Amino acid sequence: MAIARLKQLWKNEYFQTAVTIVLIIVIVFGFWFGSQAVLNTSYPALDVASTSMLPTLNVGDLIIVQGIPASQIHANYTTGDIIVFKSIGDPNRRIVHRAVEITVQDGQYLITTRGDNNPSNDGNLVPEANLIGRVIGKVPFLGNFALFTNALGTFYLFIIAAVIILIIVLALPSGRKEDKSAAEPKKRRMIGNIDAKWIYLLIVEVILVGLVFFSLWGSFTFWQIGADPPQYVTIRGMFPDAAWYETFTRSYNDVSAAYLSQGLFTYKVDALVGGLIRPGVPTLSWAQFLLAILIIVNAWMLVQWIRERRTKETAPVPTVGT
Repeated sequence: MAIARLKQLWKNEYFQTAVTIVLIIVIVFGFWFGSQAVLNTSYPALDVASTSMLPTLNVGDLIIVQGIPASQIHANYTTGDIIVFKSIGDPNRRIVHRAVEITVQDGQYLITTRGDNNPSNDGNLVPEANLIGRVIGKVPFLGNFALFTNALGTFYLFIIAAVIILIIVLALPSGRKEDKSAAEPKKRRMIGNIDAKWIYLLIVEVILVGLVFFSLWGSFTFWQIGADPPQYVTIRGMFPDAAWYETFTRSYNDVSAAYLSQGLFTYKVDALVGGLIRPGVPTLSWAQFLLAILIIVNAWMLVQWIRERRTKETAPVPTVGT
């Protein structure tokens, strides 16, 4: 009896909407708080807003941060860890610079920091209490959305509006009426006898292929109002990014060579600076990620096509009465 009631309840469209909304909220908050626990920091992901760490970190990069004690920080001008810390003058402001030296005074760790693209060390020493964590990876491009919405002062409003719109869309009745007299639902056609879903999937494939090419060889420049200060920002694909490293010349940060290496869903660009190798930050490879999605979509399309073929082959042939 209880199972029958549950089945009947599940058929209710509004109940399905409520369950979907709850699942979305649980997944989003679960992922965020889960990442905080795994990475041991309240700030597991932050966006880069300034050019002080060029070419290692670009404006609009989303950095992944791991919380560690100051005693585990490696400090060196060329090969030191990139750390995130709260500004001495403004605790609400977070800075991402490289650790170049660590000293201990009265049992307290003090970290000297410097931006790769700055001519000198930062003026203030960073106490361990201000340390947020170490940068262990980055996701290109993604931080630009947060920078833009934050600059408009509507980041939280944007999130709330998106959730409300999602709720409204899911809550609206579908308007579909079951036609019990029809033996099989009618399929939408767009071109001849081609099912509309195949056209939509083809469009998705074209978009994915275009994004793969852009993530490898593309570049795009736009005005980023959320940068500090607001400025033109260029997002580059993997190969243009590696080539740009080699053209980055400053009297205090002259990159004489760049070395691109790839891993599983990641790549890294190491730079030769002052005769020493400055390790790059492991970076999400959008190309590999999008290719994986493309393979999944094609596999799903193939399975659907095989099922439709089998359904047609096993369907009974209609007879004509005499």
